[in-house]
Amino acid sequence: MCYICGPMKKFLWLSLLALTVLVIPSCKPNNTEKKPQKDSVATVVDQRVPLDVKWTAFARYMAGVHDDHNDSIEKREYWKMHAAKTDLRWRLLMQNVGTPIATWVSEKNYLSPTAPKTLLYPFAGGDFFYANLFYPNRDTVIMIGLEPVGSRFEDSAVEPKQMEDYLTVLDRCMFYPHKLGFFRTLSMDDDFSHELMNGTLHTFLFYLARNGFGIHYVEYFSLDQNGNQVAVEPGAEPKGIKIGYSGKDDKSVKQLIYISQDISNTGNKKAPGVINYLKHRGSVVTFLKAASYLMYKDYFSDIAGVVTGQSKIILQDDSGMPMQAMMSAGFNTELLGEYSKTIHLFENYFQKDMRDEYLSKKPAKLPFTIGYNAEFGECNLQLGTKK
Repeated sequence: MCYICGPMKKFLWLSLLALTVLVIPSCKPNNTEKKPQKDSVATVVDQRVPLDVKWTAFARYMAGVHDDHNDSIEKREYWKMHAAKTDLRWRLLMQNVGTPIATWVSEKNYLSPTAPKTLLYPFAGGDFFYANLFYPNRDTVIMIGLEPVGSRFEDSAVEPKQMEDYLTVLDRCMFYPHKLGFFRTLSMDDDFSHELMNGTLHTFLFYLARNGFGIHYVEYFSLDQNGNQVAVEPGAEPKGIKIGYSGKDDKSVKQLIYISQDISNTGNKKAPGVINYLKHRGSVVTFLKAASYLMYKDYFSDIAGVVTGQSKIILQDDSGMPMQAMMSAGFNTELLGEYSKTIHLFENYFQKDMRDEYLSKKPAKLPFTIGYNAEFGECNLQLGTKK
């Protein structure tokens, strides 16, 4: 995702340390989990799909949010400290990052009532936080990353010292997401190797709980070659997870879908189910952030083709795809923020033509900081709308 810049660095140092506290439990899914079913998007919230009390309580415990079903374990001193730190850091994060983005999105009003209700977020890691801010009120959020899915542990089987250690790891895990504004792959590899925290499920549940959502179901699935969702084979590592969630004012159950896979052309050749699954989804809106410039490369042409072929709206920073690629694919492209360089690691992907367009059009500075260049006090977005 991005670095956070300017006056926010000091704040982010604090808020990061805090938000780290949040992540989520994991372990191998047990055999009692619900069997995956076909997508059921925007299911009416009623007795047919009730809140899952156990999953909701679990998510709130990890996020430092009170739940009546957690009364006994919330009495432990380490949880009280965790909750207090998390409350403070979340409040600061929303004040300095979340609210400015949400206000800008509302004023920019790029999501018309007819915009697709499915969000596609490739190279996402566990970043539901920014997905929900930039694309609120989507019925379905599809996120793809290399990180494992993960699973829930039974807190009753965990010794207090283990749980305290887990919360410490959570704190470290969330440092990069909220200091830099994105999930750093190398850090996630380390953090998700912890015996209790083993995948993105934990980050998802944390963000959902912190945003006031309840959990209706958590289902694991795999994809066959044609992109159909199928049951996970006994003993196999699940590659996909579906989380049904809703807020108190929602009239339907929304769905977060995460798929763990290498989506390079080579990865898709070995396991074509993901690309075929996305093609079956129809029109989408897309978010690209801190994407390592992967779709600048020929060997990510499969996913680039899905993005340009099925998206009605693309919101990205410059690491998503080149401006000319968006325009050639039939997108009216609006430049937002500032763009004059790339960080040294990605200097080969600097777009001189886009820099010249920025100099010519002089768009207004963004009221928040995202993207790799944020450490230089410079942030950019490109908003593409299909003609």
